[in-house]
Amino acid sequence: MAKNRKRPGRTRTKRDNRRASMLLSSIDPQEINLREGEMKSIKCPDCRTWRRLMGDTTLKIREHCISDKVADGEKHVRCDGSNQVVVLDISVEQWSEAVLAADSTATGRRSGRVIRKPRASVPTPVHRLGSMPGPSTRLISARTQARNAVNRHRSECGVCRTGRARCTVGRELEIRMGHTDATVRLANEQRESALRAAAAPTIPRTQQWRRVVKDVNRVDDARRALVPAAAALTGALGVPLAPQDVEAHERRQAELGSQYALRNTASTAARGEMAGPAAVESALMDGHVRASGNDGQD
Repeated sequence: MAKNRKRPGRTRTKRDNRRASMLLSSIDPQEINLREGEMKSIKCPDCRTWRRLMGDTTLKIREHCISDKVADGEKHVRCDGSNQVVVLDISVEQWSEAVLAADSTATGRRSGRVIRKPRASVPTPVHRLGSMPGPSTRLISARTQARNAVNRHRSECGVCRTGRARCTVGRELEIRMGHTDATVRLANEQRESALRAAAAPTIPRTQQWRRVVKDVNRVDDARRALVPAAAALTGALGVPLAPQDVEAHERRQAELGSQYALRNTASTAARGEMAGPAAVESALMDGHVRASGNDGQD
């Protein structure tokens, strides 16, 4: 069965948009596609959307509307860029070289340096926020009382009410309120400083150990010099080098030697049953010699 071969889109009209023809050499290489095996397309100069190029020798932008939502009910409005003629004043090979040159230029503009993002600071755990020092309830209450006393005095005193002068009592109350406010402000600053210190990353354990390793080694060497190696284990029992009962040890060794000799003699006799009486007698004599030798060594 014959397959339908791919054919370029035909230009179904001889009309154009009565504009000057667009030259391929004047179009940005990234705004037109003439690659072999792919559909020819171009970015419409009016609506700035990719549209198909119709024709084989005479290329025209396919007729299209401004909006792509005509199927959703919008009114069809013909784009002014429809049927725009595109003239291939340069070959496709020259256009491909221009595309490669543009890609290499864009690649050269990209920085090859890796810019690492700073690590986000670790927030203070919730269970540690309550332990941070802050202004006490008593201090906040004292500041509130000082402010109320100043406001009450200003409403009752005729001199302080005008705001131009202060009486002796009003000045004293304002000084006390200023001291109380400064104390509360200092407590808040100390709390914020403690929070920042808690949120800051702690020193790694390796750095902490590097700071004290010299002192630790010096103390260890001093202790080793004071305590001899032989007396390191206080009260340890020595390893016995000789048996406690020498006669019992020699008697036990003689018994073991006799048992080994008899066992070797029996195995040798079993293997040499076909060798004759002479071989058995020789094996027995060899066993007695070995037993006597073991006794002499013990």
